[in-house]
Amino acid sequence: MRILLVNPSTGYYTRALFNPLGLLAIGSYLKSLGHEVRLLDRCVERVRFGQFLSEYKPDLVGVSVMSSRGLKDAIRVSKTAKDAGLFVVWGGAMPSMQADLVLKEPFVDVIAVGEGEYTFRELLEVVEGKRELDSVLGVAFRKDGKIVRTPDRPFIDLAELPPTDYSLIQVEKYLQPYLGCERLMYIYSSKGCPCRCAFCSNPYFHKSTHRKRPNAVVIEEIKYLIDNYNMDGVYFSDELWSANRREMLDFCERVKAEKLQFHWIIQTRVGLFSKEDFRIMYDAGCRGAFFGVESGSPEMLRRIHKSIPYDLIIPTFEEIRHIGITTIASFIIGYPDETEEQLRETVSLVQALSANLTPVYHFTPLPGTELYAQVVSEGRYRTPKTLRELSRVIATESVGQNLSAVPTVDLRVIRSRLHWQSFASKNAIENQKPFEFAKDTVLSGLRAISQKGPLFFLIDGFKAFCEFVYVFWYAHFYPGIRKKYGLK
Repeated sequence: MRILLVNPSTGYYTRALFNPLGLLAIGSYLKSLGHEVRLLDRCVERVRFGQFLSEYKPDLVGVSVMSSRGLKDAIRVSKTAKDAGLFVVWGGAMPSMQADLVLKEPFVDVIAVGEGEYTFRELLEVVEGKRELDSVLGVAFRKDGKIVRTPDRPFIDLAELPPTDYSLIQVEKYLQPYLGCERLMYIYSSKGCPCRCAFCSNPYFHKSTHRKRPNAVVIEEIKYLIDNYNMDGVYFSDELWSANRREMLDFCERVKAEKLQFHWIIQTRVGLFSKEDFRIMYDAGCRGAFFGVESGSPEMLRRIHKSIPYDLIIPTFEEIRHIGITTIASFIIGYPDETEEQLRETVSLVQALSANLTPVYHFTPLPGTELYAQVVSEGRYRTPKTLRELSRVIATESVGQNLSAVPTVDLRVIRSRLHWQSFASKNAIENQKPFEFAKDTVLSGLRAISQKGPLFFLIDGFKAFCEFVYVFWYAHFYPGIRKKYGLK
């Protein structure tokens, strides 16, 4: 069969592009079964979608919707596909957790809930008339005016999936400078995370499981990208790069045995690896480590079930920076009922850490999370009633509905000031030239918004400029608020 997989446009960019890893995995699997697959990433390809459909003539259209940012374009392409009489499937985190909201709309036939590789294979059999829709595990759909949801699909053994088929995308469009690399690429080596953070959708989407792809397969993909595209860096997009020391050691040993010359960045947890472990990783090319610290308040960390050893946070960052690995510590502000004192603790920890980079995000209740269920049950959070309403909720980047015990302006000042400090840091990258990160960030952003042509470059460039002014304003023009929280 002929399948079209669509990654909707998410609007303008404040950083470089991610390659659509979920669609790549599904497309690679379907191609290995003999199907014809096209992956249209509307973040980098500007085509007339109606004309594209009439020329390609797919049998099924799959649309990936990871968050509210891609909703507007997802709706547009789905309406066009439905008007052409095509079978439309939505997948990704957002529709998986908000199936009832999505299926109010007539332009979506089915939602693939959770992982999509095997589900899409069976949906093709439905389109071919070989099976009934309600026999497919892990889907939601309308039937006789009601929404039906079939039992969850058991998790896939990732060793059964084929290697990623990079012919599905234009690889050159995704290679980017970051943390000292010139041609870095995002790939994945695992799915899920064993933890149960109250703000995270992982307990719902991945059932707090962590599953690893075979390191041998991942290494072969890296070798392919190095040999064919001169890739010099990998950002592992895994929620948790390795769940134990054995997995880490095996990967490092394989990299050194193959004599691969590339640098890599991971996402991990405080307390999972020792100083010696990070030395081993550094020797194998690791040059960046992202930690979700999330709060400087011990009480707030308990409330959100972060489960990291508080007394190891500062020593961990000091040790890793001494080794030469760039450290990234992310934080969330504006949790439900968060107080000024708790925010002062967060600001104090951020400044004591001296991490190379400290991205800060506004708390947004995500469906399927513990905190979402809490604030909805308490009647404190007004849930969007339509997809149009949901498309206006830009999670983590704006305050939205302030559920904390502090004024909204305080949250804006704290986030903007800490962002500005990271951006303007002279040495945001270990062992690199001053302002290297700022330069790479600007260049990556310009490259990303230029992908769609001159008109979109002007429009998106203006939006990015407005965001820059927003951050600059709140970072510099509220000295009283900065003083209250001890912001430098």
